[in-house]
Amino acid sequence: MRRIFALFLLTLSLSCSSDDSDNDLPPDPYILEAIIGSWAYDQVTVNGEVFLYEHTEGCDKDLFQFYNQEGKEFDFEERYVSNCDICAECALTATNLKWQLNGDIIKLFFGEQLVTELQILEVDETQMRYYREFDIDDDGQIDEVKITSVPYDPYDEFD
Repeated sequence: MRRIFALFLLTLSLSCSSDDSDNDLPPDPYILEAIIGSWAYDQVTVNGEVFLYEHTEGCDKDLFQFYNQEGKEFDFEERYVSNCDICAECALTATNLKWQLNGDIIKLFFGEQLVTELQILEVDETQMRYYREFDIDDDGQIDEVKITSVPYDPYDEFD
């Protein structure tokens, strides 16, 4: 499952959406504040089947971060271990995008190109859950994917 999910993470930066809705909602003020921070993947639910996210032992956990501060206005960063076969060092891959919140939908952009949308299901100080439709196993069928994450800030970037 980790390899399948790693594909999900990688294609997050490669997949594109053609939905250019002009009916953008104002951001949900609670979500706008609550998502700011660093989050580690915890559980993945694919079409109703729940999997614990398997982090690479001995490495920092795979994570994603929402920034909105001077110098990092609406920046999104994702870091995950991309290669570690019983190694002394963990090879990290990072994806950097811009984000925009419309209602409870986070739109992620590479430049002006919409990459994907995430629907926030819930967020508080203990967890964030979001939903995304995605062909996670490349079988030609769109899968319903829910991600549960927990606060995790190994670099002390957030208060």
